[in-house]
Amino acid sequence: MLLGMSTQDLNEYINSAVEANPFLQKIFDEKKSKSSRPEYGEDTIIKERPDPRLSLLSQIRLLDATDKELEILEYLIYEIDDNGYITADIEEVARDLFVSIEEVEKCIMAVQNLEPAGIGARDMRECLRLQLKRMKKEDSLEYQIVSGFIEEVAKSDTEKIAKALKIDRKKVSAAIAVIKKLNPRPASNLLSERAEWIAPDLIVALKGKKIRIELNRQWLPRLRLYNPYENKLSVIKDANAREFMKENMEAARHLVDGIKRREETMCKVAEYILNFHKDSLRNNGHDLKSLMTRDISKALNLHPTTINRTISNKYIQIDNKVITLKSLLSNSVKKTNGESVSKISVKKRIETLVKNEDKSRPLSDKAIKEILAQEGIIIQRRTIAKYRDSLKILPTYLRRQK
Repeated sequence: MLLGMSTQDLNEYINSAVEANPFLQKIFDEKKSKSSRPEYGEDTIIKERPDPRLSLLSQIRLLDATDKELEILEYLIYEIDDNGYITADIEEVARDLFVSIEEVEKCIMAVQNLEPAGIGARDMRECLRLQLKRMKKEDSLEYQIVSGFIEEVAKSDTEKIAKALKIDRKKVSAAIAVIKKLNPRPASNLLSERAEWIAPDLIVALKGKKIRIELNRQWLPRLRLYNPYENKLSVIKDANAREFMKENMEAARHLVDGIKRREETMCKVAEYILNFHKDSLRNNGHDLKSLMTRDISKALNLHPTTINRTISNKYIQIDNKVITLKSLLSNSVKKTNGESVSKISVKKRIETLVKNEDKSRPLSDKAIKEILAQEGIIIQRRTIAKYRDSLKILPTYLRRQK
């Protein structure tokens, strides 16, 4: 549980534990200020909302699932992005967890039955269909339109839809009005509107060939065991008091040990990832190599779900830039010459192509596919669309400028 928490969530958990357990005591670094927030540069503090995965993890605990299914479900939940979509490749999940594709598909369906409706979809079309299905509208015009005319819905092109389906435009307009009330980003339902300040979990310095990693202690105090009744004989002699002391001391020790293991695992995983990418990081992240969960799992002899918990919702500060630890993981794409290029590098190439395009004639996904193919990178058009969506790049017709 502790490993999957963000620093903010863990800090709140520690505060609650200290209030409830007299055998826990917080220790602050005397060199740091206790009364104010840490002072970082403008680029090093980011606003973050509570992790929506916590609600989903609570929900799967109530399912009638086997231990193996719970493992797959948890893995999938940590693969859900901030919009609420499962972005992981199913075959890669199956390989990571040594299970069948059918088992992963079954667990994806289970995630898609959680609250809110639409969570766990693979794309916007599936997300909207899941919501309509939850509304008992599988046989509706809205479902038919979402299934075949998602781009036309975005443009409110009722004429094209009406002509294709041979129905009245007024019916199409009414259906589109219903569709536009659906939520294309279901994770937003789980997130608080109140933004909280959060600092990076780890501070990283690149110096020559060495990488130095420090835990950010300015937000997360150390804990120690403390017995306020140590010299109070009247308390120690009381049987109920001794039982109270035993239970709370065990709980305090368990938390202290758990936090220590969390920190050790975080540093171990981060150190491996950063050393793997150190050449790319010195080059401002260009040409990032392919690195997947199973690679780290195998190298560190840790379970893939442990790696997923470790990198989920964790931030690192490299010099004066803050990034998510998860952003340094990337699957690979095979080039025609047999070499591999990371998906992050492909995304950056797509971003560059769009940035430099003729705004009056923006590049279509097909055109981007052809350019990449000329560079030896062969990927499907739907994959380009998926990458473009993750980069928050609008479709061609919405990028066109007169």
